[in-house]
Amino acid sequence: MTTRALAAALLALLAACARVPPPTLARDPSALLDQVRVAQARVQRVRGAAALRIASPSFSGTVTEFIAAEKPDRVHLETLDFFGTPVAVLVAGGGRFAFYDARAKVFYRGEATPRNISRLLPFELPVEELVTILCGSAPLLPGAPLEVGQDDGFLLLTLGLGDVGQRVAVGEEASVGWSRVRKAGPPGARPEDLNPGYDLEFRAFADRGGARFPREVKLDAPASGARLQLSWHDDVEVNGALERELFQLAPPPGVRVEELPASGAGPAAVPPPGRRE
Repeated sequence: MTTRALAAALLALLAACARVPPPTLARDPSALLDQVRVAQARVQRVRGAAALRIASPSFSGTVTEFIAAEKPDRVHLETLDFFGTPVAVLVAGGGRFAFYDARAKVFYRGEATPRNISRLLPFELPVEELVTILCGSAPLLPGAPLEVGQDDGFLLLTLGLGDVGQRVAVGEEASVGWSRVRKAGPPGARPEDLNPGYDLEFRAFADRGGARFPREVKLDAPASGARLQLSWHDDVEVNGALERELFQLAPPPGVRVEELPASGAGPAAVPPPGRRE
């Protein structure tokens, strides 16, 4: 076999091994966006325990977190110590927020602003986006669907809103494999300077509650230097009933209660009690 024939054979072999996107996905940007929205709407609620690994300039470690979330804006987070005792509890819903720091014996309440919701996170995040991510979905930029590309088994959907763009990798059953948001900047700008938000990656998909649900979520927030990895335990429940009491929190007897203003510094973020790194 000649060198040219060998090269052609190798190229054909590589092409045969390359992953291609599912044929059921639309190649039209608007139609593909509709498919993604329908797929992500299949998961409305989630509940279970998860391992949360945090790496940030302020603290790093791995904790066990009990999580309950329901779209669009209801969330319950409990950070547990080694013995399974809650050391911090955060709930939000209907625009209200409550947070109990068991170690400091202080109970905070106020509006569910991104700053208040960040009590258990090393960066600020709107509660609606937090709930969306916990439900295994990618928050979508409310912009125009611009184009569809292809890469490594995914269709790449590009959304645009002014000088901000989002690229979403769409795979099997229109599920999102990863999402990246970038803001236009001057030539030569560093990648971290072009990112106004965070990157997401969804992995380890399984059938749960009639939907394709990712049991692993990675979040990278370059602006704050923070990275999170959420790994759900095997008994995670998707689309099950959630009691209203999960999203209501009253101050325990004898603790100090602080009312938080709509704006301002609020309480400091609580470092995780788990294994430090």
